[in-house]
Amino acid sequence: MFCPNCRTEYKEGVTVCADCGADLVPELPPESTEPELVTVLRTYDLSVVTVAKSILDEAAIPYFAKGELPMEQLAVGPVEIQVDKDDRQQAAELLDDLAEGKSPADLIDTDMSQEEGGEENN
Repeated sequence: MFCPNCRTEYKEGVTVCADCGADLVPELPPESTEPELVTVLRTYDLSVVTVAKSILDEAAIPYFAKGELPMEQLAVGPVEIQVDKDDRQQAAELLDDLAEGKSPADLIDTDMSQEEGGEENN
């Protein structure tokens, strides 16, 4: 028997953890693993970082902005937007325009023209 909280093993017949009082289980659940992060965008432009974070927030994709704080304070090194490897494809598709070097202003102008019915008539 095992405590699901403390992960302590007990002899058969014991039903409650002596340390935390939890009910024991016959097998431990697998330990949670840290996500495997992959970089989907690398930039020196903090405005691009801000837009990328906003896009990922909107899509509910968790991310980590590696190097963001040093970049803000010291202006050194690029910022890497990293996501779990399982979210790589979706995040990369969402950030594709930024990765191609389009500026945040270009993206805003494009989005606004599409919202205003900016399709060209042929």
